[in-house]
Amino acid sequence: MSDYTYVILRPSGNDTALVEVIVKDATKRKRINDEIMARHNNVEQVGFINTNPGEAELIMAGGEFCGNAARSTAWRILNGNTGELKIKVSGVSRSLRAGVTPDGMAWAEMPIDTDPNMIQELEKGMHQVSMDGITHLVVFAAPPTQDSEAIKKIARSLLEEKGLTSETAAGVMYVEFDQEKEKYKLEPIVFVRDVNTLYYESACGSGTTALGLVLAKKQGTAINEVAILQPSGQDIFVSVEYDGKKFGFASIKGAVQELGRGEI
Repeated sequence: MSDYTYVILRPSGNDTALVEVIVKDATKRKRINDEIMARHNNVEQVGFINTNPGEAELIMAGGEFCGNAARSTAWRILNGNTGELKIKVSGVSRSLRAGVTPDGMAWAEMPIDTDPNMIQELEKGMHQVSMDGITHLVVFAAPPTQDSEAIKKIARSLLEEKGLTSETAAGVMYVEFDQEKEKYKLEPIVFVRDVNTLYYESACGSGTTALGLVLAKKQGTAINEVAILQPSGQDIFVSVEYDGKKFGFASIKGAVQELGRGEI
């Protein structure tokens, strides 16, 4: 295998490796994904990027959509400097806006439908949110146990029960309101079909967006930079335009830091 360079970034705790070349072959992407994950046990996902600002692109190892990887790509291409660009992202048919704010936060547009019916209440306290490249179950309850491996098994079973393991990627987002911190906290478990990974993630951008969509729909109004506490202890801020009839622009933002680089 020829040498590739990669960078490991930490978007709100969700450690992500970005290989600095686009690899179209899914089998090859999985092989590189597995090798990087074996080398770095903190890495929760791997993407492949074109760092040319005019041709910015992100392909996740499993072909799924990933919000944290999208904003990490923007941060990498802009070298952490203020700016905005458009990124072609796997799992999504159109390019997404993304960038870095003057205070150093990386943000990305989220691929949502304008139709509120993309959110279905399957049962009391459980909503299915269908987005481009990923589908989430938002469950307003504490995780059923504190054992992370047991939670992953329960989440996998729930995804199978709801017929979501055939999706490119799917997640279970356990949500509680932290009275002390006066914010919602998220416990995300994400399954990616083509690389067969099931992670209890340290942070989840698309899952945060799914929660934001549910909150906006329940309230009947837009939400702006609502802080959602991640398992990492960091926040991801979600904004959703909503007029009570249709959704508009949605985005997430949060901190990104570089952890290191490597070659493979």
